[in-house]
Amino acid sequence: MDEVEHYNAQQAAGKGDHRLDAVQQDIAQFEQQRRGQAQFNAEFEVRNKRQYEAGYQALAEMLTGQRAENLPLAVFIVENSYSAGSLNFTTFKTDLENLAKMCRGLAGANGSQAARFMALHQLMTDTVRVGYAGKVVSKHQPYRYDFNDFWGRDDYTKMFVTKLLQTNSGQCHSLPLLYKMLADQLGIRSSISMAPNHSYIQVVGPDSELYSYETTNGHFTTDAFYMTTGYVKTAALKARAYLDTLTLYQTIAYQVSDLALGYAHYYGNDDFTEKCAALAMKYYPQSIQARIILHNSALARFARAYQAAGSPSKEQSMQLPALQPLWTEVQRWQQALDAVGYEEIPQALYARWLKSAEDEKHRQESRQATARFAQSAAK
Repeated sequence: MDEVEHYNAQQAAGKGDHRLDAVQQDIAQFEQQRRGQAQFNAEFEVRNKRQYEAGYQALAEMLTGQRAENLPLAVFIVENSYSAGSLNFTTFKTDLENLAKMCRGLAGANGSQAARFMALHQLMTDTVRVGYAGKVVSKHQPYRYDFNDFWGRDDYTKMFVTKLLQTNSGQCHSLPLLYKMLADQLGIRSSISMAPNHSYIQVVGPDSELYSYETTNGHFTTDAFYMTTGYVKTAALKARAYLDTLTLYQTIAYQVSDLALGYAHYYGNDDFTEKCAALAMKYYPQSIQARIILHNSALARFARAYQAAGSPSKEQSMQLPALQPLWTEVQRWQQALDAVGYEEIPQALYARWLKSAEDEKHRQESRQATARFAQSAAK
């Protein structure tokens, strides 16, 4: 080999060494990042699970009378736990108070309950201009329904009132909660009610009758509308699981179920979700959501034991003493769901059903109910 060939060979070998060094550096950097992420995940889990335990304790104290019941705080606890303590309750509370203040201004100094309802209705459905010294100083845009991932399966924060306040878009979980919290501040008698995969408002009208109010579109509706889904079974009505009014305690128990659902998005179903659902059931026995959580927690416990047993066949599973009681518990909660006629409404069907509230028949019924509130407010 002459000098030129020898030099070229050395250069080629050197380049290979440099390339290998670069690959090794990339691997080392990747491994460092992986270890850093793993450490962050472990630290986050410890910190966030403490946040969830503290949230559970606070909600339990509200239900047991050790702490005053406070729906805005209960809602905030759920959302702040999922957000690992990054939210600010003072900001959340101030936002609600400012919205209630805006409604009082719309209703007038001596506004009746009907006038306050019409003001809240306007806030939810129309642009509200706030003036000072003859000039518009701010505008509040109406809330709109967010049809993108409306059940929060990809992004659980889609369920949050804090997200609704930031974006003016929400869905059938956050909108009724916002309405209920503002109605409470305005002295409007209202309750949250449940339908399959859905919640809405029932509000007391000027004639002391209950009116169903669909916060997803600002329309009044009827029980018949919710029955058209085909997923409201007679058993659920008898058990008062659907179309019934929730008390304040039941609404806070509903937040305990929400706490469990947020936790499950991070960690799956375990003893914590089971503990939350058991507490919710104690104060809200009709809760279908709590039943679902208890069923899923029992199923997760069975799945862990099933895998630990080497994933045996179905026939073998039924013979193993360690698996038999766990499977019995799964079946028990499945039967509890069957007993109240639970059947999950498909997402596509739910979206079509929700949009059906815009048809002319429902719009006419809503206008008639709104007119009754407006007439009373004008007196």
